[in-house]
Amino acid sequence: MITRPRDASKRTRLTVLLVAGLALAGCESLSEGVGFGGVASTSGGLPEALDLGQSADAEQCRATRRIDLQLDGLGAQYDVFCGSWRRPAGTIQVYPDQSVAQLDGFLAGCVRGSDVAGRVLNEDELQLASGGLTCPGSSSADLFRDIAVQDAGNGLVSAGRGLPALLPVMRRGVAAIVGNAAPVELSASEVEGLPGVVALQDQEVLRRRGHKRNASFRFALAAEDFARAVSIQDGLFGGDPVRRADIALDLALNLSSQGRFAEAETLLDDTEALLPTLGTAWLSDKLNNYRAVHLLNKGSLREAQELAQSPFSSETTGAVSTFETVQRGGRLTTISPRAAEFVNQRRGEEVPPLYSDSDLKPGIRATILKGHRAYILASILDLRGREGATDALAEADVRVAAAPPGSAPWLRALIGEKQALIALKAGRSSAAVSQLQSILADWRAREPRSLLTAQLLSSLGRAQAAAGREDAALASYREAFGLYASVEGSFGVSPDRAGEYLDLLVKRAGDGSDQAATLEFINAFEDVVEPRAAAAMAQAAARLATDTAATEIRELQDAGRALAGAQKRLQEEAGTADAQRLSELREAADAIEQTLLAAEDAARRAQPQYMQLVNKGASADDLVETVQPGEAFVAFSATGSGGFGYAVFNGQVRPFKTDLTSSEAAKLVRRLRLTLRSRRGGTVPYAVAQAHELFEGVFGPVHDEMKGAGVETLIFSPRGSLGSMPPAALVTELPADGGSMRDRDYSQIAFLARDYAFISAPSAGSFVATRRTERKAAPGGLTVFGPPTPPRSTDPWINRYSQRMVAAGRPARCGRVFAGQENLQAPLTPLAAGVASSFRRKTVDGSAFTDQAILNDPSIGDQQVLVFVTHGFFGDGFCITEPSLLTSLGSEGDALLSATEILDMQISADLVFLAACDTARTGEGAQGLAALFDGAQLDGLVRSFIYAGARAVLATHWVADDKAADAITRQFFSEARGAPMHEALRNAQASLMQRSDTAHPYFWAPYVVIGDATHALDARS
Repeated sequence: MITRPRDASKRTRLTVLLVAGLALAGCESLSEGVGFGGVASTSGGLPEALDLGQSADAEQCRATRRIDLQLDGLGAQYDVFCGSWRRPAGTIQVYPDQSVAQLDGFLAGCVRGSDVAGRVLNEDELQLASGGLTCPGSSSADLFRDIAVQDAGNGLVSAGRGLPALLPVMRRGVAAIVGNAAPVELSASEVEGLPGVVALQDQEVLRRRGHKRNASFRFALAAEDFARAVSIQDGLFGGDPVRRADIALDLALNLSSQGRFAEAETLLDDTEALLPTLGTAWLSDKLNNYRAVHLLNKGSLREAQELAQSPFSSETTGAVSTFETVQRGGRLTTISPRAAEFVNQRRGEEVPPLYSDSDLKPGIRATILKGHRAYILASILDLRGREGATDALAEADVRVAAAPPGSAPWLRALIGEKQALIALKAGRSSAAVSQLQSILADWRAREPRSLLTAQLLSSLGRAQAAAGREDAALASYREAFGLYASVEGSFGVSPDRAGEYLDLLVKRAGDGSDQAATLEFINAFEDVVEPRAAAAMAQAAARLATDTAATEIRELQDAGRALAGAQKRLQEEAGTADAQRLSELREAADAIEQTLLAAEDAARRAQPQYMQLVNKGASADDLVETVQPGEAFVAFSATGSGGFGYAVFNGQVRPFKTDLTSSEAAKLVRRLRLTLRSRRGGTVPYAVAQAHELFEGVFGPVHDEMKGAGVETLIFSPRGSLGSMPPAALVTELPADGGSMRDRDYSQIAFLARDYAFISAPSAGSFVATRRTERKAAPGGLTVFGPPTPPRSTDPWINRYSQRMVAAGRPARCGRVFAGQENLQAPLTPLAAGVASSFRRKTVDGSAFTDQAILNDPSIGDQQVLVFVTHGFFGDGFCITEPSLLTSLGSEGDALLSATEILDMQISADLVFLAACDTARTGEGAQGLAALFDGAQLDGLVRSFIYAGARAVLATHWVADDKAADAITRQFFSEARGAPMHEALRNAQASLMQRSDTAHPYFWAPYVVIGDATHALDARS
């Protein structure tokens, strides 16, 4: 064999990558003048990739080195890909000869001269196995490996193991690697085109990007990356359960950080069930850390503290001890080449939490694990007002500082932030300000435009406000919210993080007379978004970014990244004495900012839906102009600092604050939802007192003013848990008995529905954009989709669905996602034949109602009304990854119409009616995957329908009594032919509200109309 020349530029890039992994500055020690593993080598190092020639099946085979994996004993691994296979057909491992014992596990069970069952081989089989080994054992069936060869030379020992047809390939490979044959090396371009390598690289890119996004607090996008990485792992390799579990934990934590608790818990439980079979103790410690954070996110502080104080495994404790001993001896730990890239920050902005890397050396991983848990414990103790938070933070600081530079800068920043906030709580506001400024300067030098930067700025604003530096606080908050609104993958700031800024602004704005403060308040408020809603918008935006306007959106994103880079360079050299250099940097940043504005304008023209997603707000002038006489637009969010909102009516903007906190709002909504259902003996007594308390906390400051101004239609834009409670069911005045309602007659209760007709809006920007968008012509009538043929729990159905899931790149276990869900097997009540009889009505149900049939139906864009009678889901992380509607399972597709697929529908309907979406609300004890149809759902499915072209969406928060539902829908469709939809809905609800037997909100209140509902359905006829 001869060595094939490589392209010089490609060769340089590959060589640098290898050297960066093995020549760590300050991270590992290798003797000079040696090759691989410190062993003298004439080859000067291991090749990146080899052409191994043809297998016995005449398939061309190549071996590629796994730079993301370093084995114990300084070993290395090659994966062998043949033909068009994306799965490795074989593996080669190589070690220094003093580590030859490491091959024992790799060759475990391999024997010479007999087959797997012990049968003596015949002459032909012996010829095949000559010089090789046959390898019995369970791993052969799982990993397609049953032939092995071994070779040694040049201070190295190597073995290959794979399919029988790979025997000649393996022989050539191990000989070339140890220097007993001339290697035929591949060029970088040849390597990059191999199917199996592409799959590995795709997964690696997703993992790196997921870690980067996670470290920058872009949880929605990180979750998407980790989910896709797991899918690749399941669909392609299947032989590395530790890596799969590691990525699954990363995904679980990101889902929890978005408030998607049920999905996160499922993944955590699944991983915990697998741990005994993995034999990897550090994964158990990581699971405890992540579950503690998950419980902290949920507010279960006592349980979180118990986990945070649980002992570490002996493996982790021993690794930390060894690591500390090595440090004291002046010798540094060796880490994998890929981890070396991160530690050395060769790509300075890609600095993930390294202990999330299953290939990281135990000492470093264990040290970061312990430091992270100490930080978690400190956070919990601080929230609970218990002693020990300061000591826990000190331990966390020491642990992280002991790790190699750059290992976990995100954690160091969070530790410093928490130390400053504890000082602030103790009244040392000036010290807190100084410490936060120092931490911020350090982190901003790494990533000036990240969500962690925004969080640190918010904390600095809080400390500055406490120190009496209000103007400085407002400036810090202003910069933070600018980042929350503009960083890629961010769709705003959570309500609890926004409260203190809104409090400062509402005090300055007063009753709206301070126009500048009022405008800033509205802008800040419109950046507030509940985490699950942000996740839904992130998915929708990602989908839109790949559609027809992908070029314009990509240019916009590129301009944003370029501006971030220019601002970072400007910040890094801000202290330079070279005035000309500073001027050049400023001019460059200004020029790129102009490019960004131009790109924004182009993207807005090319894809207004995308820009509507990423620019959610609307100006005060836009709102005043859009709100019509007799209407009021009210936006409200409950935060940890109280409730904040603003009302636009009668040509004025009125900011306001209430005492309703986010936790109190969630409790009230939960209490009310529990009384909005029926039992065998009838309805549950409605929580009238809580309905009045919630009314006061949301509308109390502006209700009388709106009534006095003649407001009859209230457009409501809620945030968080309030999105799952129809405002029509709130109570403006308590009855004489204080709301005990012993007689169960609700016909005289002062429901808010008696004062207003309601329309809901996802955001101010959506409200303004929908009102201003010209209505499209939809000459068709009304199409009813559903009910679908329900999924089955039978083995044939599950096997069929499993195959469909695997083909789509999802885990095989997704085939059982509907199994055992009894509520899904029960038939749904179809839309009665007499409902909407005056429309040209078409019904698509049973086996005809499939996701692919809907997406491929060209007539759907002509329909004036679309009705979906089916179940709605929020997701489980892997199988149902976003808000979706259940359909029948057809010959193609996955029986789910997802929020991002809806964006492709190109509809022009005046109304989309989502009926029977909340039939299995897990929060009320029902079993099943169908989730609470709350604010997150409204920002998922509903937003998608609106952005796909629907003018309005009529959704149900729960499934009411069949007779009441029939009466409401009949009257609604009858009246909507001649009256605006929101008035038709109000009248239909009022007809039940006035009757003592149906006045309970359970019967009439589940319906809410979102979007532009101020016109009749027959306006075009």
